Amino acid sequence: MWNMVTLFLTFTGGMSAGVVLMCILQVGKQEDEWLENRRKEENE
Repeated sequence: MWNMVTLFLTFTGGMSAGVVLMCILQVGKQEDEWLENRRKEENE
């Protein structure tokens, strides 16, 4: 029984970490695109 609880907690923790990392990467990508568009507008 303890093995199942440990496995579930490990799986849940891994999923949570994956979701957080995906969100951080998505925000970073959006920020890069925003900065790139801003630089293009300044050059025009």
